[in-house]
Amino acid sequence: METYPGYRAVIYFRNTLEEYYMIDLESLPEKLSPITNFTAEQMNAKAVEDMTGWTVIDNCIYCIGGLKKDRNYIFTVGMNLHKYNTTNSNSTWELILPQRNLRGYTPFVFAFGRKIYVIGGNLFISGDECENPTWTYGGEYYNLDSQTWSYLPNLTHIDIESLSSCKAAAVNETTIVFYSVCTGLLLLYDLEKENLINEGELYHPDLKFVGLDQFKQYAGCQTLYQIAIYVKAVVCDSTLYWLNNDLRLYGYDYVRKEWFRSNSLELSWGLFLDPDCLAYTPRLFCLSDDTFVAICRVTHEELGMAIIEVKKEPPSLSVSLKFSHIFPVDTSDQVDPDSGMAIDAT
Repeated sequence: METYPGYRAVIYFRNTLEEYYMIDLESLPEKLSPITNFTAEQMNAKAVEDMTGWTVIDNCIYCIGGLKKDRNYIFTVGMNLHKYNTTNSNSTWELILPQRNLRGYTPFVFAFGRKIYVIGGNLFISGDECENPTWTYGGEYYNLDSQTWSYLPNLTHIDIESLSSCKAAAVNETTIVFYSVCTGLLLLYDLEKENLINEGELYHPDLKFVGLDQFKQYAGCQTLYQIAIYVKAVVCDSTLYWLNNDLRLYGYDYVRKEWFRSNSLELSWGLFLDPDCLAYTPRLFCLSDDTFVAICRVTHEELGMAIIEVKKEPPSLSVSLKFSHIFPVDTSDQVDPDSGMAIDAT
């Protein structure tokens, strides 16, 4: 059983079938098997929910905000929070009440302390727009201790709506960045102060991929554009990072308003991914300001993992491979990692 010395972290990820996996860097398994499948556990229910947002607190997975489909193919938005305890071998998904207030699916879900933040998402509502809180508030949070939902102040639906096709990522424990590579808009929200940061500096023209000569010349191929839309960025040191299928790390520094591109890891990692296939897109996780974990599908039944050291040396990035491993994966379909996060286990 291999270990990666120096990091006590657990990588959680989910595939497109909502099968959840975990990798403990201190004790790598010989084979990866799903610890739970949220969709499969609902098969006898009146409606099946998928495309949820999710996060992890104290070894428990929390998911919410999916799109529900009943047996008559009528769609509604999932309003309930569900919990799964990964330390209990007999655990099942537990319903957490009360329901949330806002009606958006595929939201950004993030844990800060004992609170679960549910922000943005695609709207699926009816009725009077002016009287519906979904059109007023951009997000809300659930307090695990008081078991109550509260709206996020100073973050409105209009703020989020202006970031069409927006994504969100955690800058650190207290700040979230919302970004759009379609429009070049960017928004920072402070969870402690519960307000927006630098509201007057929203537009970042160099972040806008579409139609830019700089993107065509410097930011790689069309696949990077797709990755930036569909895959959540990792944020470190005021820089949004994506790992492309060419195994180069691309970064946009939103303070300096500059792009960076690294050397390729293809030779050192020994992987050559299809540049046009999003199924092989690596998922990136942050262990520290200069160390990332990357995981990606290698074959239908194998997952590759790498520990990457990053040095930001304007105007370039330098990346080096510190560790790599191939896992056989027990899956009901294909391994394709869809989303995930790294949890510090110290």
